[in-house]
Amino acid sequence: MAWKPNPPAPSYNMFNEPFPVAEVDERLLFDLSCSRIIGPVITLAQELNLFKLLDAAPQTIEEAAKQLKISPKIAEAFIAVLAAFGLLERQNDGRLALTKVAKTYMIPDSPFFYTGFCPPHEWYLDLLRMKLIGGAQPPMPMAVAMNQHKIEVVQSFIERMHAMILPTAADLAKQPVFGQISHLLDVGGGSGALTIAIAAFNPQIQCTVMDLKPVCEIARKNIAKYGLEKQISTVARDMFEDMWPEESDAILFSNVFHDWDLEHCYLLAQRAFDALKSGGKVLLHEMPLNDTKDGPLTVACLSAILLMYEKGKQYTLKEIEEILSSVGLIDFQSIPTHTYYHLISAKKP
Repeated sequence: MAWKPNPPAPSYNMFNEPFPVAEVDERLLFDLSCSRIIGPVITLAQELNLFKLLDAAPQTIEEAAKQLKISPKIAEAFIAVLAAFGLLERQNDGRLALTKVAKTYMIPDSPFFYTGFCPPHEWYLDLLRMKLIGGAQPPMPMAVAMNQHKIEVVQSFIERMHAMILPTAADLAKQPVFGQISHLLDVGGGSGALTIAIAAFNPQIQCTVMDLKPVCEIARKNIAKYGLEKQISTVARDMFEDMWPEESDAILFSNVFHDWDLEHCYLLAQRAFDALKSGGKVLLHEMPLNDTKDGPLTVACLSAILLMYEKGKQYTLKEIEEILSSVGLIDFQSIPTHTYYHLISAKKP
């Protein structure tokens, strides 16, 4: 039999939706991808003597950071992974203590002490060590240094992010809030995947994707694939330096806050407040860490991974509410949407 190429993939999907809708979510694959950080975190926790420290006395994140001479941000990321994995547990006073598993297998003087979680030159392990040594700056900045990379690097990064965010898009776009919005500004909108889905499922909405110039060029190509050029425009702006369009009644940040430290998040919240119409909404599409900072495991792992590439972390809902309310936004709400994602909203009075 002669070989025949596979037929081209359909533009949309088997359910005749206006945008691709996955029959099942990608949680299993996302869990697997993020779980690669667990071994390196345990290895470095052993090298730092974190388990030995907590065996001597339970500690808060801040107390442990001070004792280990590392930043609270690094301590939080490590402890969140270890707690979510089942090696630490939170006591009634908020301090972290070892679980029975950790007492049995993580203490060097235990007869059952267990090591060998990573090969000698494991990629994440080396990067995390660089973070511990290098301090505040991520050893391999990406989103926070987008304008410093060559166009080929930017394109590759945006394509990877597009593939990761695409499965979430339809569930986000079907949220009722988008049916009440006339004009949406997607700040740091990347490939345009979410905006395209929102426009496809909500024909009344006009959208603007705002990002750096080379990213907007990628977004425009994706927008054209779906024939949504009349509904979606792009504007090339630096979200920290340039003026924002002011005609929007909603502003969306998807996976933006988690790239940045608190100082930059507060600035973004203020700029959004200033650009919004009265009654308009700020919308965040993020995977929040538990308020107790001990899970979910995959979100905790993602927060640890961000140490290597960006300036931020996975924030808790409480932390996000504090950021948004500090600039005058009210009516804070959070709705689970897809896998670990929440649609978080607040309104300008």
